[in-house]
Amino acid sequence: MIPTRGDSPDLRKAIESVVAQGPGETIVVENGATTLSQEKLGPVRLLQLPEANRSLARNAGVEAARFPFVAFLDDDDLALPGRLGRQRDAVGDGVVLTFGRVRVVDDDGRPLDDWNTLLDRRFARLERRGVSYEEILAAPAPIYTSATMVRREAFLAAGGYDSRFDAYEDLDLYLRLAQAGEVALTAGDPVALYRLHGQNTPSPRLYEGALGVTEKHLPRAAGRAQRLLLERRLDALWGLGRYGDARRAAVRAALEHPLLLSHPRFAKRLAGSFVRR
Repeated sequence: MIPTRGDSPDLRKAIESVVAQGPGETIVVENGATTLSQEKLGPVRLLQLPEANRSLARNAGVEAARFPFVAFLDDDDLALPGRLGRQRDAVGDGVVLTFGRVRVVDDDGRPLDDWNTLLDRRFARLERRGVSYEEILAAPAPIYTSATMVRREAFLAAGGYDSRFDAYEDLDLYLRLAQAGEVALTAGDPVALYRLHGQNTPSPRLYEGALGVTEKHLPRAAGRAQRLLLERRLDALWGLGRYGDARRAAVRAALEHPLLLSHPRFAKRLAGSFVRR
C-alpha cells in the first residue's frame, strides 16, 4: 500500500519494486490530489482521496485491500527483493505486525553508514530482548513504516492510524498493536530502502506528535511503561521549548516515580528546566 501526493519523482520506482515481487495487489492512494490516472500507473489499484492526511490514506488502503496481510511503502522508498515473501513468513499465528531492517540512503541513493550502523544496533537490541510495548517505548525503535507488514483484521480492529496525529502516528499504532497481539521481527537483511532527505517530517511536528501520543497512552499505562511515557513527554515539551510546562511535568513525574531521577536524560532535563524560561 503506497500513499502519495502524486508528485513524487520516485513513485514509479516504488511501484516497480513492489510489482516485481510477484502475486498480490499494489494499492496506490493519492492523498489530497487527483493528478494520477490508472492508465499511467499500470498494474495497480488507484484510490484518490480529496483530503490530504497520510493516516486517512493508509487506512483507506488497508480497508480496500483484498488480502489478509498488508505491507506499507512510502512513495520515495523501495521494497527490496524478497521482502514480501520474507515478511509473510514472519507473520505466524498471533502476530499482528512484523517489521524488518531498512537501508538508509540519501537523495542520490548513497548509503548513510552512520545511520545504518545505529539502526543495526537498535534492531539487534530488540532481537535480544524481544519486541513488546515497553521495548518499543524504551529506545527509539527501528520500526519504519516502509518496512512493516500488518495483519489486516488486527489493523482494522485496532482502529488503524489515528488521523489526529501529524507525526508519530506510526508509534501510536505500533503500541496499540503490541497490546493486541505479538509483534515480530523480520530477521535477516534489510527489507526496504529508506530515503533520508530534506522533505522528511520537521522536528516541531515530530515533538508535537510525540506529545500527543504520550498524552493518549499515559492514562492507561502503569509501571515501566508509565515511566517511559513520562520521560517521552518531558522530551517532547523540552523539544517544543515549553520549559515551564517541562519543569512542572518533570517535578510531578519525579514525585510520583523517584526512579526516574536515576535516568540521566530525565535528570538533565529536570535540572535544565529550572534554568531555561
